[in-house]
Amino acid sequence: MYARTTNFRYKWQAVLAIIILTGIFSSCIPEQNTLTESATLTPTVLVEETPIADLTPTPRPTSTPTPSPIGTEGNPIKIGFILNGENQQSQDAAEDIAYKISTLTGYAVESFFYPDFETLSSAILNLELDLFWLKPIEYLFLNLEGAAQVMLVTNHLGVFAYGVQFMANQERGFLPYFDPESGETFGDPLQALQQFSGTRPCLIEPNALPGHLVPLGLLFNASTPTLDPVFTYSYNAMVRALYIQGICDFGVSYALIGDPLSSSDILNNIPEAQDDLVVIWQTEGIIPNINLSVSPALPAHIRFRLKEAFLNLGTDSTGLGMMSTALNSDVDALLAVEDTFYNPLRSAIFPMEPDFQKILFQTSQ
Repeated sequence: MYARTTNFRYKWQAVLAIIILTGIFSSCIPEQNTLTESATLTPTVLVEETPIADLTPTPRPTSTPTPSPIGTEGNPIKIGFILNGENQQSQDAAEDIAYKISTLTGYAVESFFYPDFETLSSAILNLELDLFWLKPIEYLFLNLEGAAQVMLVTNHLGVFAYGVQFMANQERGFLPYFDPESGETFGDPLQALQQFSGTRPCLIEPNALPGHLVPLGLLFNASTPTLDPVFTYSYNAMVRALYIQGICDFGVSYALIGDPLSSSDILNNIPEAQDDLVVIWQTEGIIPNINLSVSPALPAHIRFRLKEAFLNLGTDSTGLGMMSTALNSDVDALLAVEDTFYNPLRSAIFPMEPDFQKILFQTSQ
């Protein structure tokens, strides 16, 4: 019984050992793939796009055209005139001037025409012109804009600049500071002008240079307030108003280029005005005549040659006749001047801070 039991125990021990060893060995055997296909992660492949070559043909570089030198046929010297298309005689004279200046300098020169100052000034400010003829108020405006430099001024009726005179009826009792025999002004200008304080002037028209802006500027500088002016719109009408009295106390007209008292209308109809009206005070020539200005962009050596050519043109009657016809104003001579020639006019009107835009582009001076 003991032996049998012992044998039985040994048998179970052996079986148990076999089972344990089998388990150990089974755990060491690699796991076999199952028939069920497990989900696999497909790696993302980054495909780098190769840029497609631009098939548009590269434009060939173009050469920038070189501007022709100033004064040549492709880039002539340009002279500006205010002339309408109906005045063919004046345009022909302007063309003759361009031809003559071209002959004297060797430069190609052309004349260009504009119907008014607004269009002319636009061309000047846009650097489309090299030379241009300007009235004094036009020059002051364009010079302030840095677009014009005076080169020559014209002589008209014997002077290169004219003045203004203050006139009144003798019965008004103003004290004259002017000698009609010598044509000279004497005494203190302030005393002469301050007589008009609180009185009413007869002037020509709003924004007229000798008949409004300059007189008011002179009175302003002399601290002489006056009543609102009466505008007569002609010098003859102003003389008549002073002659009959009751309309205004004094009047202002041009001076040094004539005398409104000597007009045929006054001499024929109211000759007594010659004795009844007197000049109280008169300025020197402070208002320059029409000038020839140049664009500051024009080279200095070209300016010099053009100035000499125009001065040469102004030495004979033919050249002066061309300019007189082209400008519709008698030109007796030309004078080379600097910008300081305009300082007396500036001193007369600049203290009032004139609105040049309003003066030039709403009324004609």
